[in-house]
Amino acid sequence: MYTITRGPSKLTTQRRTGPKQQIDTKLQELKIKQQLLTNNSSNGWDSHSSSVAPKLVFNRVNGKRTPSVTPPAEEEVYTPAHEENVRFVCQAWQEVQHQLEKPGLNGSGPQQYQDQTTDSSLKNFVPIDLEEWWAERFLANIENCA
Repeated sequence: MYTITRGPSKLTTQRRTGPKQQIDTKLQELKIKQQLLTNNSSNGWDSHSSSVAPKLVFNRVNGKRTPSVTPPAEEEVYTPAHEENVRFVCQAWQEVQHQLEKPGLNGSGPQQYQDQTTDSSLKNFVPIDLEEWWAERFLANIENCA
């Protein structure tokens, strides 16, 4: 029978560092080869081409490949119609802000909406910081699993 544990398993939380002993032995072998090559340099051996370190290969986690080449970021192209719309909205908003600062004499300018009736059920309403709530929940889950 299988059991399902809560939280991340130990297998996924451990770092994968690779075979350290194998790398150490390869480095020692490489040093020995370099010493032999420097001693045998009078024999005409090319010491530079054979002293290249072996290429390290790291295993991928879960066999997933990371993209080797990132696609170039494409520059956004704005059409003339888009630029015209943005200019129109910008100018219209600047006019509204100007009219709000200096209202006309006849009162025919823009008007701000203000709610005249206040809902008594919202009198004690306090908004919450959703990011803070998620952070507290995340930390509580970690403490419960530990």
